[in-house]
Amino acid sequence: MKNFLLLFLIISFSSWGSVIPTSPHIYVEGYAEKKIQPEIIVISTYVEHHDLNASLAKSEVDKKSVVLIQTAKDIGIEREDIKTTPLQISPHFEYEDGEKIDKGTSVSRNIDITLRDISLYHQLNQTLVDSGISGKLNAEVKVKNPRKVKKEVLYKALEDAREKAEQLASLNGKKVKDVHSISEFKTREENSYTLIPSQHIYGQSSNYASVQKRYRVPPPTPGEIFEIGEMTASATIYVVFTIE
Repeated sequence: MKNFLLLFLIISFSSWGSVIPTSPHIYVEGYAEKKIQPEIIVISTYVEHHDLNASLAKSEVDKKSVVLIQTAKDIGIEREDIKTTPLQISPHFEYEDGEKIDKGTSVSRNIDITLRDISLYHQLNQTLVDSGISGKLNAEVKVKNPRKVKKEVLYKALEDAREKAEQLASLNGKKVKDVHSISEFKTREENSYTLIPSQHIYGQSSNYASVQKRYRVPPPTPGEIFEIGEMTASATIYVVFTIE
């Protein structure tokens, strides 16, 4: 165990030394963000029914699923953009005066609909409600090419880092010589063991979250004119410049 710990420390300090040079340098953080419009919305819902007869419960869920899918297709959603899960079957219980009562079987199915024309968002929500969905609607906002967006904002963050370095060097009568290291991770010692990339795309439904996470947009109330707000792509980069 001691030998392993010693080896870990040697590797860690070796890596640290390669990031921070011994020659004069400037360590800066570059940041950039870009406003973007959501291009895709994935709406998630489910249909559910319970009955003492499991076959009747399944039949009812199948009927609701067919109606829901057809409703979505009627407003222009392609069939391949409508994803359904296998049936979920479980016992259904209710409580009466504190007593657990067997009410038969609950059958449900989740359905995700990818909406590529976001102007139809309110219309689709309303038609789904009218078709008899069982669960509250959730929506995930996306862009078509998140990798491209992240790359663009990352380049801007690098430009910001160089501009900061040049300003700091100039204030001290120096010039930026070269780039020693570039990282998406903060490599200062206090954070070197908790490295988390800092690139984000977040929308109106989240305060500040990673691009991999799902961002929820609540459906509008009936009759409301709903406009989806902008998303924000952001990136932070850490650069070590040598100076002369």
